[in-house]
Amino acid sequence: MAKKKSNNFIGVFQIFFASIKTYFLYFDECLSYIDFPIFGQLVSLTIMFSLLYFFCLNEENIRNYLPLFQSDKNYFILVLIVLLPFLIIFIKALFDYIITFSALNILFYTVSNKKKVKNIDFKANKGVIKRRLLRYIVLMFLLTLILCIPPLIFVSPVAWIFLCLTFQIFALEPDTSATGAISRSIVMVRNNFIPTLIMLILCISTTYIFFPAVFVWFFNKILLIKYMSLSIEQLINLMPEQNFKTVNELLACFCNISINPEVISKYVAQTVISGMIIALSLPFRCCCFTNMYRIFDNNTIKEYSKETDEIIKRATRSKKG
Repeated sequence: MAKKKSNNFIGVFQIFFASIKTYFLYFDECLSYIDFPIFGQLVSLTIMFSLLYFFCLNEENIRNYLPLFQSDKNYFILVLIVLLPFLIIFIKALFDYIITFSALNILFYTVSNKKKVKNIDFKANKGVIKRRLLRYIVLMFLLTLILCIPPLIFVSPVAWIFLCLTFQIFALEPDTSATGAISRSIVMVRNNFIPTLIMLILCISTTYIFFPAVFVWFFNKILLIKYMSLSIEQLINLMPEQNFKTVNELLACFCNISINPEVISKYVAQTVISGMIIALSLPFRCCCFTNMYRIFDNNTIKEYSKETDEIIKRATRSKKG
């Protein structure tokens, strides 16, 4: 007897809530895996912008006291040398983030597997992705081409839906090529479109909208965003006023909006906070879609409550063990 369509709807919500439980059971491990990739990027960018602000503010004094750097070329070299270590840290953190993005899928698949998990070797999971680094780079390039390059960008929201399982397939099926992962994701989502769309809506509404909004509101209340905005505003004030006048004249042709350093700095501060929350919720999204992949791979959306209990029991035994 055919299953009712409502089971698909219910099954997605059961996967979603099971993933929340699994994510929080492994929250400390997940945080340790993504702390450097996220905070390494944030701290290095903050230091680089602070140093740039310092060099812009003190350029005349530096040139006067250090004659060697009076030429623009030498001054540029000085700035580059000072910024280079932090640029290297940023690149390393970004690389780790990209690798972690796929390695987390292996971790959550292992946690949800039938076998008992006593120890999770995340370094080994990252090694699986690094050994296929060339194919991974090709995959990232192809996805960027599909999602970010005009005129394909106009269909990217729809493409994003059909490509949302690409990283799970690439990570969990070692023999799959970059193009194979993309094509298999399209087929898998096409056969399970409504459940996939529901899961995307749940993940986007919670991790991209609700949680960032809550934290932005909280940091506004404790005046952290105001403090961040003042620092950014000082840097933006170094830009010529004519630039803002030109932009505002252009905006006036389309809408009744004007920008100034205060508006921009507040927006940048809020964006940084939101970006951090979105990045920190990466393991949860990986958990959701890894569980979706596992169910889709069995060609069924089934009642998930019993599996949920088994996942939580195994995860609890793993942590105790």
